[in-house]
Amino acid sequence: MHKMLLIIRTFPASILRLFSAQALLGIGTGVFSVLLNLYLREIGYSEEMIGRLLAAQSLCAAIMSIPMGWLADRASRRTTYLLGVLLLGTGYSVLGLTRSLYPLFAAAFLAGTGSGAMMVSVLPYLQENGRHRQRKYIFSVNVTLMWITSVFAGFIAGWLPRIFKLLNPAGAASDADRLQYSLWVGIIFIFFALIPSFGMAGRSEHANEKKEPHRDNHDKAPLETPWLLIGRFAFCNALIGFGAGMIVPYFNLYFRDWVGSSIPQIGFVFALGQFGTALGSILSPAIAGRFGLIRGVVYSQLCSLPFMALMAWRHEFWVCAVCFVFRGAFMNMCVPMRQETMMEIIPAELRSRASAVDSMAWNLTWAFAMFFSGGVIKNWGYDVSLLIAFACYLASALSYRHMFNSWKHLSRNPRRARH
Repeated sequence: MHKMLLIIRTFPASILRLFSAQALLGIGTGVFSVLLNLYLREIGYSEEMIGRLLAAQSLCAAIMSIPMGWLADRASRRTTYLLGVLLLGTGYSVLGLTRSLYPLFAAAFLAGTGSGAMMVSVLPYLQENGRHRQRKYIFSVNVTLMWITSVFAGFIAGWLPRIFKLLNPAGAASDADRLQYSLWVGIIFIFFALIPSFGMAGRSEHANEKKEPHRDNHDKAPLETPWLLIGRFAFCNALIGFGAGMIVPYFNLYFRDWVGSSIPQIGFVFALGQFGTALGSILSPAIAGRFGLIRGVVYSQLCSLPFMALMAWRHEFWVCAVCFVFRGAFMNMCVPMRQETMMEIIPAELRSRASAVDSMAWNLTWAFAMFFSGGVIKNWGYDVSLLIAFACYLASALSYRHMFNSWKHLSRNPRRARH
């Protein structure tokens, strides 16, 4: 941990500016993730219509990530990221202003496009603006920051409507109005993210890297075409997305219906799960240093599987709560290592498009699983849904090991890594 803190202190200013923007965005989008559904329900939309609206945003993020990835590779990561922040802030502003259906769908389109632009620009930017020995810590901090800000955003989102109620003791504002005011607090955080974003680095390091091919993978490049590698990453991520879509959106209902937990218990478990996930992300550099990036991804995914199996078998609150925390920690521990691996292997001129394809694969299979996972749970129970997710995660881990085993030397020993 001491070594990690020392290395974090050496991060370039360009990386720290992105992290500042990511933290502000994390708070703003976190407020929306907590309150938007409640706001839409309060202004009269059904759960079915809310689901369609959110699905449209996710689908748009998946589809638009492809042209945004092309833009990031042809223009710059900074330009695409700034465009993403502007589109996301504009889309959420419309969501926070209008109550009509068609403008809400237009806002979802803008917000989804903005999300897609940021998804495809962040990882290549981190790869190209950090030194080799810093990268596994940079990717770890990026994921950890996301989870920490989500915890903080959830906390303030729960209090914002109460604060606006105290500020208006006469009760002139309705519940929908107070939720709308709270959403605007999130919008302000999103637009504040533009301030550090303007200080991000441009194309200089990316351009240098294009002139000098990556030396870590020069001996493998003739055997593996870049788009074949991108397809392999996307396939493994698609399996995870499908498995996650079978159970992750229903974990709150799992604890209520399968375990019999109360709402305060569910809130406690979810908060603990967020902290466990953040801790797992912090520990990922140590795992990568010990086993290497490829084996680190595979081992962390495999370690989550026994906890999923226990969740499908047992009904006791504390057993399921502990399994929930460790399942999330191990599954998300692999995310920074997987991101670094993809950015190390894929050529610089294709990194944004690789990130776009990878994100699209996850989002599309997540959405596809969501179409029938509710019916599986309703007809056969949470245990069947968990076992399907178990099989998908296992298949992803084994496929990842098989497809990328020839890269197992990657960053195992940073001291001997070639630059």
